[in-house]
Amino acid sequence: MSILLWCIIILVPYLLFMLWIGNYAASKSTGKTEADYFVTGWKTSWIGVSFSIAATFASGAYVLGTIGVFYGNPANLTGYAFGTTFAPFMLWILGRRIWALGRKYGYSTFTDLIGDFYQSEKLRVVVSILICIFFAPYLAVNFMAPAILFQQVSGGAVPFWASCLVFGLITTIYTWRGGMRAVIWTDIAQTIIMIVGFAIIIPILLNIGGGWSAVWEKLPEKIATYKPDGGSFWIVLSWFWIVGFMQTGNPDRAFRLLTASSLGQIRKGVLASLVLLTIWSVVGFFLGWSLAVVLPGIAKTDMAFGEAINKFIPWTMPVLMVVVWAGGMSTLDSGMIAISAMLTKDVYRRNINRQATDEQVYRVGQRISIALGVFAFILAMLNLKTLWFFVGAGAAVAMQWTPSIIAALYWKKATTAGAWAGILTGIGLTALFYYVVKCPIPGPGGAAIIGMVANVLALVLVSSATRPMDGKHVAKYQGIFR
Repeated sequence: MSILLWCIIILVPYLLFMLWIGNYAASKSTGKTEADYFVTGWKTSWIGVSFSIAATFASGAYVLGTIGVFYGNPANLTGYAFGTTFAPFMLWILGRRIWALGRKYGYSTFTDLIGDFYQSEKLRVVVSILICIFFAPYLAVNFMAPAILFQQVSGGAVPFWASCLVFGLITTIYTWRGGMRAVIWTDIAQTIIMIVGFAIIIPILLNIGGGWSAVWEKLPEKIATYKPDGGSFWIVLSWFWIVGFMQTGNPDRAFRLLTASSLGQIRKGVLASLVLLTIWSVVGFFLGWSLAVVLPGIAKTDMAFGEAINKFIPWTMPVLMVVVWAGGMSTLDSGMIAISAMLTKDVYRRNINRQATDEQVYRVGQRISIALGVFAFILAMLNLKTLWFFVGAGAAVAMQWTPSIIAALYWKKATTAGAWAGILTGIGLTALFYYVVKCPIPGPGGAAIIGMVANVLALVLVSSATRPMDGKHVAKYQGIFR
């Protein structure tokens, strides 16, 4: 029996299981309401919060693209590891306050806070639309990774579009049916699947390399005797920045903070996410080093993992296939529900149909989820650049709302004009250095660093130069934490 057939035999039950979870999640709905569809009615435990963040982080692009980037490049992996340690700290800084405000004022998106605190409906809508525009290509990445692997396994017999179609159809169906509850429940299963898959593959690859000691001895000199210099410092900082701020910047994982049932669940979820994100760092170390030894010299690094499996342990390809599909689905569904929430609440309910009932918002959210699945599929068909370009670009732009969110939670002198200046400056510069001009800082986070530094400066300078907001209004958002 061919490896391709085994992959299909293993993959089909997995896909049916995801559909069943989505349908079961829908059956547990407490009502066709905005709160239930987008934030589970604030009933998620720490397990759901942490596993969902971890699953969304370990996307299909992580399994092939990120690990491919680590292949032979220690500076990337060093910055990545620092970033995964820092990320839970940022989750707590934002999570403990934004959750409390979310429960008090009924928030299901971060733009709810931005629009309300800065008292600007235009700012709310503009930020939502900009984030959606720049983040949408990231959704397509998650179609690409499973399709790339299927092409490797089938030798091109399975068309790229066919894999993307099946992948997108299954993910869209269960997201449409169960909303955020389905996303979180499938994320729990997908995290477990990925951990088990890596636990199977990594020891085998290490053994192929001669065991841990032999792999360490055979590592290329640039890895085994890694000595940071001026250039590698910026690579490390770049990866640290993109990974460290991605968890609170990317709407696909940041919105999990709004779903928790209590502040205690947020606290436990953040601590658990530290453990889970550290596991992804360890996986990156072992796989990056193993691949550098057993299969050196692969130019297209997205293909390194799949080629190593094909060459040395093809019987584990079904395991890798399910891992890649689980990673891709866990990120695609999260992005779809997050963008759907922003477009539904910030654009439809507040600007198109202010009289919409909860059930109408629920139905519109479902339709937008379907539309996003179709849009991401079409975008994936373009198959333009390497996986990490889209991952980095989406995260770099999305995190530019972070300074204004932190200011709304902690800084009394923040003003509407300051938020406008900071967000537009940050997004503008980040997009410029990602899409138009070569960034002077290397790595995926270079443009984000420039954008966020300029963002903070603009926010502070313009806020300091403009009339402060009413003290009673600010106290509604910052005074409740005293």
